[in-house]
Amino acid sequence: MSGNEKPQEIYQETAAPMTNSDVEVGRDLKPVDTVHGDEAVRVLAAYSGEETWTEKEETQVRRKIDLRLMPVLCVTYGLQYYDKAMLSQAALFGLRDDLQLRKTNRYSMSAAIFYLGFIVGAYPAMYLVQRFPIEKVASIIVTVWGVCLICTVACRDYKELYAQRFFLGFLESGISPMFMVIVGSFYKKNEQAFRMGIWYSCTGYVSIFSPLINYGLGQAKGSVRPWKLMYLFAGALTIVWGIALWWLLPPDPVRARGFNERQRYISVARLRSNNSGVRNTHFKKEQVLELLMDEKFWLMFAISFLSMIANGPISSFIPIIINSFGFTTLKSLLLTMPAGAFAGTLQLVVPYICYKYTGLRSYMIFACQLGTTLASLLLWQLPRNQKGALLFACYILPSIGGGYAVLMGLGLANTAGYTKRTVASSGIYIGYCLGNFVGPLLFKPKDAPKYAPGFIVVFVTALIAGFLALAYRFWCVAINNKRDKTGVMEGFEHAYEDDSTDKKNPQFRNNGRESCKHCSTAGRECQVRPSKREKRRKTSKIGPNGDTEQEAEGMSKSVDALLAADATFQAFTEGHATQLPVVCNSPQSTFFSPAAFRAAHVMDSQADVSTQGGSLAETTPTQNGDVDTGFLQVYAQENQFDADNQALVAQLEHRYSSDLRPDLEQIFTDTYFTFCYPWCPVLDRKTLSSDIARSPLLANALALASSHIQPPLLPHDGSEAYYKRARTIFYDDEEADETMALQALCLFYWWAPQAPSRVHRHSSWWWTSVIIRHAQQMNIHREPALDDPSRERINLGLRRRIWWTAFARERLTSLCQSKPVIIDPNDCNIQEPTLADFPSDSQSQHQGEIFIYWVRLCAIIGRIAKILLKSNEVSSLLPIELQEELVTWVHSLPPRLRLPIDTARTETFDRDVHQLHLFYLTTIIILHLKRSGGQLPQALPPAIIAASCTARILRDILARGNSRFLMAITCWHVGTAFIALLQACRIQHLSKAANEDLDILEFAVRELQKMWASARVVAQGFERLRRPAPSVLSIQKSDSDMNHDGLQLATQSLSTFQAGAESNADDFDWMRFFPFVSKSTGGIAESLISGRELGTATRGFPSPNNEIFHDTLLAQYQDLFDPFTDYIGFSDIMFNPA
Repeated sequence: MSGNEKPQEIYQETAAPMTNSDVEVGRDLKPVDTVHGDEAVRVLAAYSGEETWTEKEETQVRRKIDLRLMPVLCVTYGLQYYDKAMLSQAALFGLRDDLQLRKTNRYSMSAAIFYLGFIVGAYPAMYLVQRFPIEKVASIIVTVWGVCLICTVACRDYKELYAQRFFLGFLESGISPMFMVIVGSFYKKNEQAFRMGIWYSCTGYVSIFSPLINYGLGQAKGSVRPWKLMYLFAGALTIVWGIALWWLLPPDPVRARGFNERQRYISVARLRSNNSGVRNTHFKKEQVLELLMDEKFWLMFAISFLSMIANGPISSFIPIIINSFGFTTLKSLLLTMPAGAFAGTLQLVVPYICYKYTGLRSYMIFACQLGTTLASLLLWQLPRNQKGALLFACYILPSIGGGYAVLMGLGLANTAGYTKRTVASSGIYIGYCLGNFVGPLLFKPKDAPKYAPGFIVVFVTALIAGFLALAYRFWCVAINNKRDKTGVMEGFEHAYEDDSTDKKNPQFRNNGRESCKHCSTAGRECQVRPSKREKRRKTSKIGPNGDTEQEAEGMSKSVDALLAADATFQAFTEGHATQLPVVCNSPQSTFFSPAAFRAAHVMDSQADVSTQGGSLAETTPTQNGDVDTGFLQVYAQENQFDADNQALVAQLEHRYSSDLRPDLEQIFTDTYFTFCYPWCPVLDRKTLSSDIARSPLLANALALASSHIQPPLLPHDGSEAYYKRARTIFYDDEEADETMALQALCLFYWWAPQAPSRVHRHSSWWWTSVIIRHAQQMNIHREPALDDPSRERINLGLRRRIWWTAFARERLTSLCQSKPVIIDPNDCNIQEPTLADFPSDSQSQHQGEIFIYWVRLCAIIGRIAKILLKSNEVSSLLPIELQEELVTWVHSLPPRLRLPIDTARTETFDRDVHQLHLFYLTTIIILHLKRSGGQLPQALPPAIIAASCTARILRDILARGNSRFLMAITCWHVGTAFIALLQACRIQHLSKAANEDLDILEFAVRELQKMWASARVVAQGFERLRRPAPSVLSIQKSDSDMNHDGLQLATQSLSTFQAGAESNADDFDWMRFFPFVSKSTGGIAESLISGRELGTATRGFPSPNNEIFHDTLLAQYQDLFDPFTDYIGFSDIMFNPA
């Protein structure tokens, strides 16, 4: 404090305007020193609630900050780049001619002088920011620069343009340093680079849209020149946004609107690990002097300056350079858009990589510099006729932008002290400005169109900047090692109160992360310790020993918990293992000492047992054989003890963690319950979040299924990565809870990386068999007796849903892939699923009803498959009992589950109901593809009408714009329907409708190829079968001419053939299969129903006498379906070709 300063002026007001609760708490607080301290102390001093917080709370606060801050920063920075880069696009529309810029170096100077204004204006802007509210300063600056931009249209020559560009740069100069300070005030070190990359990426993305806007304005006809219209539009837009910033821009966590008391406290307190402060309104000269002596600052300055020399051609010359390749003015403008897209994406992706993975920032800056180095080399050396390569070089030239986005965050993260950090951000930006000032001056008109000298300088400076980034990393590592040798650990308790710099603070580390040496060695992350200063707890009463009563009470509870833990652990060691819940119920993934394990295990387990609806809490103590009817149940106590020990080992050796972000977790959860639940109801919505937190296997399985069905646009690892991780966790026995492992394996059904043309351990058949074997080992297929007390601890509903999911898939596979069944119903006493096994909400009940009827249908399908697989006769008929079962099933469906295709337009579309009937219709098709004498199966009327209904269902689905929810087995449905419709299209009165249905199947297969590898094989087969090669067609035509009389004879004998088939079936009425079909369903349905009414239903259908069609189709049919009989297994089931 200076000698003439009044002592009472040291203490400022203790807080900004407070709520009533704030005033209530702050009455007894001492004034807070905000001259030497930070304004965040106000928030910390006024808060009297719980000083610790959960990671979930911090995530919610961070997400709220993102939603309120990032859009504002993005729009503002996008407008800034739009305005300053307007010159390069306006130059194509007469600006250079109107303002005499083509002579000498005038255009380059008009681009460069803008950054001279940047240099002059940066520090005054930051001085205003520190003395006045940052949101008010930003609003005024943006509004005034909008006015300055409009003034461009008043310029009459290059001199006036120079003045306008200088003042525009002067006004815009403060935005980036202000934004860097704002980001540093809201986010932790490891979060800053990615956030800065978000708003900085708008420089690229704006370059996508600005050419479109200026393209339209450039075509305007009238008295006003097009380039003037561009400036008028941009200036007016900027003014409007500048006024809005007064209310929209959150300044800092202390004064940001929309946060309650606890959220504000968390947003401030979590930043103590930055050791840098939030906001201090007092300028400290000693911090500026320290900055000027800091080697790290000058390295950052040099990198910024050298790398930004390349920005001259990027922001001012790319449209002109592209125009020099021979393109028109308008095309040149549009061809700049890919450069903006590449730059924006790189500026977003590179910071995100640095955010996700530590220790990469300097390396990523180096990599980005290499991209610009390559581009400048190509533009320097390539001849002008290589337009493609030259455009590529122009597009990757902005690679430096990705590195600069990281550079901004890296410089702030390694600088402490509010004044020092503020000045450092301006210093880095001055380097940016100097580089941008020098860059355009290197590109002179005499060097056009190749600009070789300019690109030589860009090549050299970009390369040097990359190596300086590596030098910066090695320098920081050396400083950290030197600091670690002194034995000083990083501490955060006085981060705000001290407002000390990185050099004066011995606890500051130059890595942009918050982990100290001690915690890094221990393999854990540093945690912010709650402050115990007296002023932080004025509302707590002091106990007799000087401690607060709250602390004494907490210690008492801790002692009681430890005593209870010791007693329980002693009982455990004496063999009473059944008194303990399953070890994996604890949400803790790792315990570091026996004492910690005792307390944590008991307390966490007790908490889990009381969880309502928790899947783990409701299971039995072990998961491997809880219903043992053999003599080995004598050793039940020892088995229990060993099972708990194995579960404990699995927990202690847990090497994986659930790292799903909360937003992705919610998206994946919604996707599962929307699309997967009716066919795989193995998860519970109420407990899913806690289950995911405990089980990395389940988290990755859910992510793989949901991201494959409906990939989010947010950054995520992708289905393949989730699958590989989940598969590794399972095979490494990292999942202690077997029930949760089964739940996860059930979700593998939505991942099929390879077509089932060969045997592999990724197929749905493989995973279904794994689920069944594990479930049988756990005795899920058996239920305890009604008087067994273990029933109360078992989630019977969940077990039934898991078991019947596996059962249904296995029965489908037996028919679809010609596989033997594994499950013997005689070994099972588990009850069938009922609606009582599902949650009581209406959506779950509806989806549960679909699941129940699907399981019943699959049971019938399994019995049908057994008979077809055992039959060795050339021609066999299905027992009438099974046909009646199918009829009974379809007629037993409640009205809400019936297929609504009896009219030409589907008015009540239900995605799940439509899928349910695909299984039914495919079964009908297979039953009516009759074999005779080893020839190709003949599609009888029920098969053709079922195939047409399949096409109608797919048409309804495709018409609604989303087919990604269709499962892999849909390839089987489509391939089966194709055979029947392919034969129907040869019948004259069915040909038109059949071909329309085949078109739908082909379109469906094209959509399925986006999801499933098997669809690609089916699509290739469709192409060969439906559109055979010319040689095959000529053979068919020749044979047809030779056997014309035979075809006439065949047509006459069809009625006799079909009558015989129906006679063998005891006059079974096949229309009973289709209660949902009417003449309005489709062309085939109308023809067959009408023909049946007239007694001519069999006219034109294939028969044994129709040898020409059979021989040709048989050869093609086997070419299509032999390679992937896993999906089209009826070739083995229905006939044996010669």
